[in-house]
Order: sequence, then C-alpha cells, then structure tokens
Amino acid sequence: MALKFDDLPSSIQAAILVVVAVALAGALFWYFALPESEQLDTLQQQVKKMRAENDRNEAFKREQTEYLNRISQLSDQLKTLQSIVPDEPSTDVFVSSVYDTGAKCGVHIRTFISEPLARKELYVEMPFQLHLDGTYYRLLQFFGRLAQDQRIVTVSNLALSGPEGGGMGSYKVSHDETVGANCVITTYYNRPAPELKARGKNGPR
Repeated sequence: MALKFDDLPSSIQAAILVVVAVALAGALFWYFALPESEQLDTLQQQVKKMRAENDRNEAFKREQTEYLNRISQLSDQLKTLQSIVPDEPSTDVFVSSVYDTGAKCGVHIRTFISEPLARKELYVEMPFQLHLDGTYYRLLQFFGRLAQDQRIVTVSNLALSGPEGGGMGSYKVSHDETVGANCVITTYYNRPAPELKARGKNGPR
C-alpha cells in the first residue's frame, strides 16, 4: 500500500522537498537564467566591440585632424612658393615693382630691356638688362630691396661707372648723383606643366 507524503518520516519529507527545490531551481536556471546569462554575455561582447570601434574612430579622428593640419600647412607653403617662383611670368607686374623700388630708393632706371628667356628643366629664367644712376648708397639700398623682394631676383654682370650716359634716350643727370651702374637682373617662373609633359613624352632635348 502506497504511503501518503504526510505518512512519511519527517527526514524523508525534508529530503524530498530539497530534491524538488533543487530540481525546480535547476529548471528555472535552465529555462530562464541561462538564456539571460547568454544574452548578457552577448551584450557584453557587443559593448566591447563598440568600445573598440569607438577607440578606433577616436584614433582616426586624431589622425584626420593631423592630416588636415598638415594639408593646410602644405597649402600655405605652396602659396608661399608660388609667390616666390610664380607659375606665370607676370612681366608687367615685375617691371612695375622694379620701377617702384627704384623710385622709393631715389634711383633712376634709364634702361630696362628684356633679354631672351632661358628655359631650365623645371623653371624659366627671365633676365632684364638695366642701366641705373643715383648715389652709391641709394644704389645699395635699391639692390638690397630687390634681394628682399617676395619674388626671387638675382643681380649679375654688375659694372659701376660715372652717372653720365649709358642709358637709352636723352635725360639729365642730377648734380647729386655720383654713380651709374649696368647690370642684369633675373627673375624666375615655373615651367608650364604641359611643356614638361610634352618634353617627357618626346624625351630629353
């Protein structure tokens, strides 16, 4: 005859209750806690990936900022170089600036003759023959200002003489002028890109 639960000894009842509680706890863990734990692990892995991705994005942003700053610096340097050695000859602007420099220094430019261009591999030399007169110190000031000009200017074949004669046309020399000078001033501009490409295609000349 089967015994009822109430008829069992208390120790057996306690053991049965413990087994049932453990089984129930296992079932609850298996059906509820374990999926939640796995989902939590998945979420933690996703958080780690997102943090790693965020760190990479931050590093990329820093590198991007550095690259943009570098590009800006190079652009400024390019503008400076283009002002020193421009892409165009800008002959009228250059001649006008030399005359302005002479006027500011009190030097008279009597002759200003362009000479043939000298084409180099990457740039073109643009020389001019000048005859000047003025005082010795004013001529020094004139050549000094040319040397400090934003555009590169070189002076060659400098020869000093008396202030009278040597220039083109008729002009009167002031009594305070003490020296005349003949020289060649040369400025430069970049060789046009199509010309360089054509030269590269046809080979060196």
